Amino acid sequence: MKSHHKKYDINNCVASGHKIITFFLILVIFFVPFTLLSQNNSKKELTVNDYSLWAYLNTDKLSENGKWVSFSLHYQSGIDTLFVKNSKQTKTYNFPGASKGEFIAENWFLMMSSKEELKIVDLLTSKQEIIQGALRYDLGADPRNLIILKKGNAGKKQLELKNVANGKSVITNNVDRYWYNAQANALAYSAKVDNITTIALLNLYDNAVTTIASTNTDFAFSDLVWQKNGNSLAFLERPLDDKEKTTHTNVRYYTIADRKLYTFNPVTQDNFPVDMKIISSSFANLSISEDGKRIFFGLQKPLTPIDTAQTQIWNAQDKFLYTAKVQNEGWDRIAKVAVWWPLENKFNRITDNEYPKMMLSGEQKYAFLYNPQHYEPQANREAPLDIYILDLQTEKRELVLQNQLGGETGTTVSIYGKQLAYFKDKNWWVYDIESGLHKNLTKDLGVYFSDEETDWPEESSPFGNPGWIQESKTLFVYDKYDIWSIAIDGSSALRLTKGRENKTTYRIVSQSKEQSKKMNYDGNYKGLFGANERLLIKTEAIDHTGYCFWDKKYGVRSLLDKNMHTSQFIPSSKNGSYVYREENYDLPPRLIIKENSNSKEKILFQSNQQHFKYHWGHSKLISYTNSKGTVLNGVLFFPANYQTDTKYPMVVHVYERQSKELYKYVNPSQNNPTGFNITNFTSNGYFVFLPDIVYELGNPGQSAVDCVVSATKKIIASEAIDRTRIGITGHSYGGFETDYIITQSNMFAAAVAGAAINDYVSSYLWITWGFEKPNFWHYEFGQLRMGKSLYENYEGYLRNSPIFHAHKVNTPLLSWAGEQDAQVHYYQTIEFHLALRRLGKINTMLLYPGEDHVLMNKKYQKDLTERIEEWFDYYLKEN
Repeated sequence: MKSHHKKYDINNCVASGHKIITFFLILVIFFVPFTLLSQNNSKKELTVNDYSLWAYLNTDKLSENGKWVSFSLHYQSGIDTLFVKNSKQTKTYNFPGASKGEFIAENWFLMMSSKEELKIVDLLTSKQEIIQGALRYDLGADPRNLIILKKGNAGKKQLELKNVANGKSVITNNVDRYWYNAQANALAYSAKVDNITTIALLNLYDNAVTTIASTNTDFAFSDLVWQKNGNSLAFLERPLDDKEKTTHTNVRYYTIADRKLYTFNPVTQDNFPVDMKIISSSFANLSISEDGKRIFFGLQKPLTPIDTAQTQIWNAQDKFLYTAKVQNEGWDRIAKVAVWWPLENKFNRITDNEYPKMMLSGEQKYAFLYNPQHYEPQANREAPLDIYILDLQTEKRELVLQNQLGGETGTTVSIYGKQLAYFKDKNWWVYDIESGLHKNLTKDLGVYFSDEETDWPEESSPFGNPGWIQESKTLFVYDKYDIWSIAIDGSSALRLTKGRENKTTYRIVSQSKEQSKKMNYDGNYKGLFGANERLLIKTEAIDHTGYCFWDKKYGVRSLLDKNMHTSQFIPSSKNGSYVYREENYDLPPRLIIKENSNSKEKILFQSNQQHFKYHWGHSKLISYTNSKGTVLNGVLFFPANYQTDTKYPMVVHVYERQSKELYKYVNPSQNNPTGFNITNFTSNGYFVFLPDIVYELGNPGQSAVDCVVSATKKIIASEAIDRTRIGITGHSYGGFETDYIITQSNMFAAAVAGAAINDYVSSYLWITWGFEKPNFWHYEFGQLRMGKSLYENYEGYLRNSPIFHAHKVNTPLLSWAGEQDAQVHYYQTIEFHLALRRLGKINTMLLYPGEDHVLMNKKYQKDLTERIEEWFDYYLKEN
């Protein structure tokens, strides 16, 4: 019998090496005819040495008429390649290491190489032009006009305006940065000549240059932003060296029509806080209101280092834990937001220590303020919020929402109007700023807009609100299956899709920046949709996925619906063509293209064609019933080269619901963040099973046992599986489930648990450092599903802790954790290891230095993958 003890010494970790894939090999893989490979019936066994051949396929861009597609292949070795292929499959370009690709009509393709080169390819003639030292580029309003920032001489930079059609260029020297606005088709740029730094405006229609501001070497310009419509811009004027603390950062605002420059100098403002400086940061950024009348910017006190040597005073009545408390010092260390009216030279602060968080209304005339500390200390991760509305002009403040669901899912702000939409009491509401009235929009629609079937203890979050339609003043909201369009005044509600009838989920796919949510200080703006805009919608059910369009004229028009996993759908902007990626567990991802509305779909590119040389498994959806009579699903992956007359070992992977993995292709790999890879196992002669699990509040451990054991029994009874050679594995919550299950059942011959929670008592009384919160919320409201505090259900916490049942373990266990895990402390793994050690059980523990909840170091990923597979091979393979 082979020994397994020496291998599981972390000191014996061997650094992983990654086989280099040459560019020649990439081309061979790319051009080997699919038909020749598929006709080869003498398939091979997949080995570790073959893993490096596999790549990840990503769809990139589709040209406006669908004649060209760009896509990329990413290898774990780091050798990536960007491809451009025409829809007729007659011409292919490849660009190793390239990124940021863009089509210009059907004629040109641009990309940035890894060598600071901008490549311009004429797709019709194959002629290539290379611009050396390129740092970034943009397409102008006429996309044939390029804006390029590149390296010049003597460490300087140049701005080049280039027309790809005629090859003509205009170069401006000594340009440091530029900021382009498509609406105005103009750019602002900063330039430095001798000791003078200048901000200038370049109109791309006539190349006219206007100097906006200039300064000497004592100051620099930064953080320039445009008004959305391109009518004005703002920027900061910062002192470069202010050791004497005598100079200040100014805000400058320039209106293009009248060429007027306004300056906000804090020294001249009587109400400007003397202990604060002007800044622009992620949550206190410089911005211009859409009407151009108000400028928003950040304020912050100078930050002093935190004294880590002082005595820590942890007071149970403090709003936040000590560690979070010292980080903000009563909000003193948190940036605030102010507003300036340039035409009136009026200034007001918006946020302060009493109300430190904010979102702007759609018209940016009001701010919604709140303090996350108000209901602290409390047990949930996010405290409820009291939200106030502040009139920026009059400074009148009024409470509009009380005890509102915390977190960004509950509250959303219109980006164009005078409404605040929010989710409360299981319904969507709207608050009208002008009338001050609240209206329940969904109470009479007869469906739930949050998950009433959730098995989490906390109040369920809404399914979502992707955005608004400005012209018709309607918002989109989701129920479990469908998309609704609801008038803000409550006058109408339209269900756009019919997903409930066949249990298919419909969700809008963003196709532009306008349709995507955007940051709104401490909240976000939702997507903006046009009244007559066609919606792209993803459809998903348990055994099929697809896409469809919706518009007012035709309603829902199905594009595709397949028994496989579809993703990365890109429609053309000018005709009915589209491209998307499809895959199955036994079919590597491939690109499918439809050239126009009347053509048929066809395969444009098949990734990983070497796949067809190897034996491979397949997946199957199964159903089972737990002891409560609940019908559940699971996914069973069959061994490669499966033989019906052979009994196989099986590994069961556990983590809540996993049936969505049914059709997903899994590249074989040794670089796995949790050490587990389905294909590694199926290619090594294993079944792999992923059962869905449902939970009873207060009894998550036994719920997992019930579902997993019931599902495994069902599989054993119906498939060629050796009941004496079954393993179980899981990570994080799945690690807890694994450890708990082996304390209650001897069904499994070997187990692997990563980052597992083993002691509900000690983990409850711990801090989730990533959130600076006590771990109470995780148990009382979240995934650990106790629903009550430790002191309300002490016996339940003991009953669900694997540590208190360790004496019943008879399954050899491999445990692992990262020594810097901020979600589940690695002491949880040590506790269970010491319990098993004291009891004389079989357990090996791996602790990975410097690693968090999942492993990011490739050396450790390879080490963990190898050790897990060897562990199961030792206990589940016949010796």
